[in-house]
Amino acid sequence: MPKRLILLAGLTLSAVLIFGLRATHHPAAAEGLVRQPAVAGTFYPADGAQLRAQVDQLIKATDVAASEGEIIGLFVPHAGYVYSASTAAAAYSRVMGKDVDIVVVLAPSHRDAFAGVTVYPGRAYRTPLGEIAIDQKTAKAFVETCAAAQFSHLGHGSAEHSLEVQLPFVQHLFPDATLLPIMVGQVDWITSRQTADALGRVLADKRSLLIASTDLYHGHSYEQCKKSDEYTLAALERFAPEAFWREWAEERCQACGGAAAVIMQMACRELGADNARVVARTNSNDATGTRGGYVVGYGSGVVYRSGSPVITYPELNLDEQRELLRYSRQAIATYLQTGKTSVFTSEKAALQQKRGCFVTLTRNGQLRGCIGVHESDRPLIEMVPDRAVAAAFFDPRFQPLQADELDKIKIKISVYLTNVYRISSIEEFQMGVHGIILLKNGKGATFLPEVPIEAGWRTKEEEMQQLCHKAGLPPDAWKKDAEFWVYKTQIFDESVLEPKR
Repeated sequence: MPKRLILLAGLTLSAVLIFGLRATHHPAAAEGLVRQPAVAGTFYPADGAQLRAQVDQLIKATDVAASEGEIIGLFVPHAGYVYSASTAAAAYSRVMGKDVDIVVVLAPSHRDAFAGVTVYPGRAYRTPLGEIAIDQKTAKAFVETCAAAQFSHLGHGSAEHSLEVQLPFVQHLFPDATLLPIMVGQVDWITSRQTADALGRVLADKRSLLIASTDLYHGHSYEQCKKSDEYTLAALERFAPEAFWREWAEERCQACGGAAAVIMQMACRELGADNARVVARTNSNDATGTRGGYVVGYGSGVVYRSGSPVITYPELNLDEQRELLRYSRQAIATYLQTGKTSVFTSEKAALQQKRGCFVTLTRNGQLRGCIGVHESDRPLIEMVPDRAVAAAFFDPRFQPLQADELDKIKIKISVYLTNVYRISSIEEFQMGVHGIILLKNGKGATFLPEVPIEAGWRTKEEEMQQLCHKAGLPPDAWKKDAEFWVYKTQIFDESVLEPKR
């Protein structure tokens, strides 16, 4: 489910990696620069006819199951074809026949160290199957949109393989598609988020496929490889890139292209994806039939837009509401005093549920901050106080809360009673009952269920016009080709707290 609007705070972030003077133009594209194959003859056949036959055989040998929905992205390995090509083909075969105009490949840089992400500044990449043209218009729009991106040869050098090995599959399946080649260097959460957001914007009106190139475990233990890959692939399959980032950064998940996979999943979510599935896995020992020595894990999977079943949750009782409210205020107070976030626990089962939530702060009846998540990978007892701190100090519309305001703000919590699910028509939307998300042309906005009531809007059309305004769209943009998602919430505020004695 796309969540462009969610402001993610409370994550452990490293310093933002910033370019000095970014190259935002194509300095060499006009000169016809083409990136030549670097690993043809080593990672895959150098002969074009042999390579085409091998890729075709790998695709046809895959037993393709019925797709759960529209595939928007893939994650695939990038080792030599003898090791991992059959695993990669299991994912590529599932997009055979898909209408694709542009393919985005995100791959990790093994050779060059640099901050952010780079786009090759030439006009094409070449493999033994010929040239695949770089979509220079989209590349320029991406670099201009993304503060973390620049045109550069860094990462695209003559010894790098991680992006190149994907291209024969792309050329075989989509001979008319253009390419956006992105090498991922040293990135933190913020730059990864910026990159995904920019991709969501520049690809919003295109028929695209995003590919993350990544291997998994690297080490000397076959058993540890199997165990580690199972954990990492399960994390990728959960389609919770924020959670995967934390586990990858803390080295609980092993993936040399972990950042590429996170960026791919977040960008796919911006484009409508709501699920992921692993389709194949192996490792270098299994691929060669040997045991012992160095071993590398491989896995592949698809990211797709599925149907949206409705999941309902019970309302929180009064004690549960009070606990969340008390901890939310306590978390804000602690952050004011120490600059540190708080972690709370509870024995109440309902507060262990992982649901969407928003925390709204007001002062003198006026909005003072509002931040939440539509879906959560953390229990309510952790996420709600975290969102309270985010609303108080990290809502970009407001200055951080000051100490003399603490006793003047009021806290309101919205806990989701359903998941966020897609509706086929605005007729299914019930004003004042549903929260709603509108998405169109890479832009989006949401209103909680109570917003139209508090604002005094009387019709759906009035609420939709205001929602378009919030998303930066024309007032009638909702009438055609817009996407709608809805949800229900339980709302409570500090008026439910027991009076002080």
